[in-house]
Amino acid sequence: MLEIKNLQVEFRNQKVLNGVDLSLKQGSIIGILGKNGAGKTTLFDTLYQNNSFSGNINWQGKSLKRSLVSYLETENYFYPYITGQEYLSYFSGQNESDVKEVTEKFHLPLEKYVQYYSSGMKKKLALIGMLMLDKPVNILDEPFNGVDFEGVHILYDIIKQLKSENKVVIISSHIIETLFHTCDKIAVLKNGRIEKIYEKEEFNGLNTLKF
Repeated sequence: MLEIKNLQVEFRNQKVLNGVDLSLKQGSIIGILGKNGAGKTTLFDTLYQNNSFSGNINWQGKSLKRSLVSYLETENYFYPYITGQEYLSYFSGQNESDVKEVTEKFHLPLEKYVQYYSSGMKKKLALIGMLMLDKPVNILDEPFNGVDFEGVHILYDIIKQLKSENKVVIISSHIIETLFHTCDKIAVLKNGRIEKIYEKEEFNGLNTLKF
């Protein structure tokens, strides 16, 4: 289980996260909703151990280590003169046969330099690399941005696969329908705290909120 208790983060004496509490079982998918500036990316960066914080972030009863987290950021940086194949060669994991199948579905030109990829293609490449890491905690920050219709449905399948492998998946998206389609629960982040967690049968109530 991933347990977040009284998580607080501040920058320049201004609190961005102000007591976030969240418990996630293995094999669960949670969406994080919030307006711009609500602290979603700060939350993700903190889980990835990029920020100083107070409070507790525990995995299976012990402090969460960065080595247990895979993080797909909104914008992914690649060296311009590297091919897709060279990029993927930096990763290793236990699901390489499954990853090969995903790579073929995405139709990525792995022999080409990444600088010639579209933003959606770069997102797909970063996603494949993330899968190859094979971590128990997976964070996806706006994974659907720039991805075409076919890619969105492949991404749905990948997220379901992560759930079936008993992993924790945390997703943010401004496209609320994608969260409805993938998540077991959706948490609303407001004023640095989790304001409410919606169960699947309550998702229709989110249509009245503005983000």
